[in-house]
Amino acid sequence: MVEPGTLEGEPWQMALNGNVQCLRYLYNSGEYSNLDIVLPGGVCIKAHRLILSMKSPVFGAMLMGPMAATGKQLDLPEDPPEIFRKLLDDMYLDQMNLKSVEEALEVYVMARKYLMEPARKTCKQYIVSNLKQETMLAALEFSIVHGDKELKDKCIEYVHSNLKEETTLAALEFSVVHGEKLLKDKCIEMLSRDPDAVMSSETVTRLSKEALRELLKSDDFGFSSEAVPFKGLIAWGRAQLGPEEEEEPSGSGVRQKIGDDLLKEVRFLSMSCDEFVKNVFDTDVLTHTECFHIQRAITGADLSTLPEDTPLNPTREGRAPKLRKREELSCCKLDLSCSSVNYASFSEVALFEGLSSDATTQLHHMDVNRGCGGTLCVINYEGKTISSATSQNHQYTFTRPAVLVKGKKYRVVYCPSRSVELYRGRSGGSQRVGKTTLSWSLGHTCYSYIWEPTSS
Repeated sequence: MVEPGTLEGEPWQMALNGNVQCLRYLYNSGEYSNLDIVLPGGVCIKAHRLILSMKSPVFGAMLMGPMAATGKQLDLPEDPPEIFRKLLDDMYLDQMNLKSVEEALEVYVMARKYLMEPARKTCKQYIVSNLKQETMLAALEFSIVHGDKELKDKCIEYVHSNLKEETTLAALEFSVVHGEKLLKDKCIEMLSRDPDAVMSSETVTRLSKEALRELLKSDDFGFSSEAVPFKGLIAWGRAQLGPEEEEEPSGSGVRQKIGDDLLKEVRFLSMSCDEFVKNVFDTDVLTHTECFHIQRAITGADLSTLPEDTPLNPTREGRAPKLRKREELSCCKLDLSCSSVNYASFSEVALFEGLSSDATTQLHHMDVNRGCGGTLCVINYEGKTISSATSQNHQYTFTRPAVLVKGKKYRVVYCPSRSVELYRGRSGGSQRVGKTTLSWSLGHTCYSYIWEPTSS
């Protein structure tokens, strides 16, 4: 920065080149200022009426119009100094050094207030270019509140392409509050991949009642048992209790927070009597009379004989994710390159290591030929068993479809009913003679292991 009175004695106007340098000098030095802008905290910034009026029609009316104040001081008590300085940067320097999406949102609001369209567009471009998981929903909500369709479309596009498991429940909450159906459907689809984990998470307790209802009424959530959504609902109800109620939480108090409308989303009739007694009865959320009538209904009693005020969903079927044709396993390309095991002697054998699919896929069953019994488990990339199956008439049918998420790696583990020695082979091979064969199918491809049981 060249200051007046250099060693050469040149005036600053001669030492600077072009309008940009001159405006920068006026901005930083306050030279020739004819306006003192007073901001919150007593911050005073020297400025020039002409510059502000050139950049903003609002300031033009305030400072240069027929009703303009003649005094030198302009009080702006609602404008934070650090945000207003960003607008001054744009007015004098045609640039804003924005540091974060949060800051850009604040500058956007102030630019709109003073009808500074170029500055508002600069903020919008920064927001879109710097969206992240932690800011995308705030930016999307901002675009809706301020009626900026262009910004909203950009944010929606980013959210749809970058939604991750850790932000899906928050996105669901947002979609319900703002009526964004496409985003809501996207969230439900993602959450349905591991519904037990979703409904058991602490994050569920922070959902609104409306968002929780979307989870409970979905047919796409293949819970391992209807006890899972019931327990999640109870946890949510307890989280709504006040400090005094939390000291001695009663079933009736939790019931009041939940409401019968949500309770009716639980499909008690898909439970067995044992499940109902073990998971529902002792919570005291239902009265003993209601429990008695629901147990009668579970065992086949006519629903018309139940009292009308019984909080009961008449559906007897459990939930299962709906398949679209493109998601059928037989239509997907599976990467089996990491599935080789040459020899093993374990009580647990990995049939596949690193199993993956080029599209989100659901595995329903594996076929067994003359196996020795046992259990198959599908384990996800976090080491969690997402589904298991036991043998029934030579077929292992999973308790709920094992959802293989596109691009993720999975293990398929076989736990035989007794210790065995396993040899990798193909059905029909020479090793098959005198040995027991386990075969399974994935799509149109069949695989097998051949072994001979060891003596115990």
